[in-house]
Amino acid sequence: MTNFDSEITNGPTPTNNQGNNNIIDETAEERQESPEEVFDVAIIGAGFSGLSAALLLGRYLRKTVVFDDGRTRNHTSKHVHGYLGFENSSPQEFIQKAWKDVLQYNSIKVVREKVTKVERNADNNTSVFFKISTNSGQPIAKARYLIMATGVQDSKPNIENFEIYDGNGAWHCPHCDGFQTANKKLGIITYGKNTIPYAKEFLGWTRDITVFVQGNYQLTDMDRNDAKTLGIKLVENDNIIEISGNKNGRIETIVCQGSGSYEVDVIFYYLGYKVQNRLAKQLRCELDEEEGFIKVDSSQQTTVRNVYAVGDVDTDRHYVVFAAASGAVAAISIYEQLLKDAIKNTREKS
Repeated sequence: MTNFDSEITNGPTPTNNQGNNNIIDETAEERQESPEEVFDVAIIGAGFSGLSAALLLGRYLRKTVVFDDGRTRNHTSKHVHGYLGFENSSPQEFIQKAWKDVLQYNSIKVVREKVTKVERNADNNTSVFFKISTNSGQPIAKARYLIMATGVQDSKPNIENFEIYDGNGAWHCPHCDGFQTANKKLGIITYGKNTIPYAKEFLGWTRDITVFVQGNYQLTDMDRNDAKTLGIKLVENDNIIEISGNKNGRIETIVCQGSGSYEVDVIFYYLGYKVQNRLAKQLRCELDEEEGFIKVDSSQQTTVRNVYAVGDVDTDRHYVVFAAASGAVAAISIYEQLLKDAIKNTREKS
């Protein structure tokens, strides 16, 4: 096993000391089957859902390792919306504060590497462990429980100047940022599938909507009739070549190859995403057949024992507050199961 002293960093000035003066740690020590360090929980992913789980597990005194391989999904966004107490907060500042909150508990460790492989031990009895390997190529940790917070990867437009406005005038989630379209000219960039249902999400904010269908996707007559009835304008078979704005950094026009320029104030894109479910597939967790989301129950547990999934990876409701809530639910569920098992073992021993 890797030396954790060199791979893992603690947070700044932990405010508590983890001891074994509790029934869970006492039981775990008595049943320790390996000389190697075993964590109660391994969390793969350090976004809003993963850190939410880590915070509670720290407060439960659970030995937890968090694997963080980089930036969060919304790292380009300027603001978080719809999260009570954090409205208009910077996502970067939010995550920095979340890390500070989590790392005050010294039962939490961090590995700044990408997890490439997770193996479940062959023992199907009471002792279940997961062996976790990273891009270093070697197994780096063992854990009794696993939380996958791996999220999704968005497909973004390959259009000149798009990166200038990504997260600052151009967004993808109507529930998170749809308010920014209120009474404005909205341009929606899409490949076509489920375009009209997506466009309808914005009708509560604006009636000035133009949908730019990219690629070779052909809308159905039903889609076109529905758009016409609702006043949604369609631009088909005309690829966007540029997005332009003013000197203040505000979007002004979408420029198409054939039909020229269209005035817009705000852009939303609906080009799909890739669910990061590779590790779930390794463990043979059941997935949603259409989108590939990881199936979970009300406690966020997957179809594989002791494996949980949280955040965007298990639902198409991609919202920061939902992600954080799902992480908390998973942490509470794991703690309650650990406590239940420890009480049971203590009773059986006495």
